[in-house]
Amino acid sequence: MRLIPVTSTDGRAKLEQHQANGLHVDARLLAEIEKPGEMLIGSLESREDLLNLVWQSIDDTRPLAPVGSTRTLGDCATRLSHFGWQFHTLVTSGFGWFKRCIDIDAAFDYSKVGFLVLTPLVNSEKRETPQGTYYIYDGAHKSIVLAKKLLRNEITFQAVEVLLLIPRRS
Repeated sequence: MRLIPVTSTDGRAKLEQHQANGLHVDARLLAEIEKPGEMLIGSLESREDLLNLVWQSIDDTRPLAPVGSTRTLGDCATRLSHFGWQFHTLVTSGFGWFKRCIDIDAAFDYSKVGFLVLTPLVNSEKRETPQGTYYIYDGAHKSIVLAKKLLRNEITFQAVEVLLLIPRRS
């Protein structure tokens, strides 16, 4: 992964450009880039770089991110196989968080992926997922759909833009 430092002004301009292009930019993210710290922009240049990112651990996504299990994006997406590789199955099982994944999956377009926003791992994540590189701070829905499509060979990997925020964001 190649990264270059940017100012918060440049970072905001890039995110606003994404919004103008019809991509979703979370208000929480716009607030975070104004906080003290470093911001770097770059890209994930390999499938492995993407699949080694660490995915979220929240109750709403527990079937793909069980407590105590590794949480690389690749590990979490692989667990979708227990649900026939279908986000709809998760939704009908009571995990409504995955509803957005159904829509993203059905209309997937690499040009609409935009940024994944990353932040450093905390010590517990490093212990739980030693092969993990960075935590996905923003982009959880699109990243799990992208990982599923790559693992199922539905698409070919293309570089993914990233925004890295340091220090760790919560």
